[in-house]
Amino acid sequence: MKVYNEILDEYIEVPRPIKKIVSLDPATTETIFMLGYGDKIVATDAFSYRPEEAKKIPKIGSYVHVNIEFLEENKPDIIFTTTGVQKDLTKKLLNQGFTVYPVGMATSVSRILNNVILVSNVIGASEEGRRLYSYLLSSFYSFYREASKRVKVYVEFDLGAPITPGFPTHVSDAIYHVGGINIFDYKEDAYFTPNPSEIISQDPEVIIYEPKLYKDYEVERFKNSLIQRGLEDLLKKPILFTKGDFLAHQGPSFITEGIRWLFSSLWPFIKKDRS
Repeated sequence: MKVYNEILDEYIEVPRPIKKIVSLDPATTETIFMLGYGDKIVATDAFSYRPEEAKKIPKIGSYVHVNIEFLEENKPDIIFTTTGVQKDLTKKLLNQGFTVYPVGMATSVSRILNNVILVSNVIGASEEGRRLYSYLLSSFYSFYREASKRVKVYVEFDLGAPITPGFPTHVSDAIYHVGGINIFDYKEDAYFTPNPSEIISQDPEVIIYEPKLYKDYEVERFKNSLIQRGLEDLLKKPILFTKGDFLAHQGPSFITEGIRWLFSSLWPFIKKDRS
């Protein structure tokens, strides 16, 4: 069967039934499991640990490297990658004759939903894809709220340097839909290192910090980082910590868990300040 890929702008031929899948994208790995096809995955990247069962699958690469010998020996029917940092890896795999389907990064919550449909179509799970899509859509709407005056939120990720999301991201989109507003929602960049003076000028009301992995010492480390950057005034604001690699995740669980967390975390401030 031939399936269209909008990133490559061409049709990709995949077998039916599909037997061997390699997923080098954590969001796609989670999607395939939620579709009920996790047993078809023969290998993933090192960061695919959702759901729990994915941890047991052989890890053959990272975002930019992969074990070519494993691929040549196991001959997967399809290799899933993503855009952005995996652009060069995708080209390399294509040039070596592998069947590759790059999945676009989530620029919104709707893109996460759309990727479910795209992946389900590739692996021959269209009916399961419709069901999962409907479930996720229903979950999303259960947390949707309008707010006449939105609570202003500053989000910071620890990605080796302070990184924050702009408008074309699933994080900024989700914050809006639960009644908040990302202070950098006006920025056209997806992710960037913010200027401290710009953070101050936007006067956020709530701070969300996502470490690589939450540990007790991360609280003090983040607070010290704010002081070092001249952002000590933010210490007077509510600071919410995620468990790490939580809001940054672009798979279906961002809708079922991430948006739920954003809603429960931000709505008390919205009700208190706007009642």
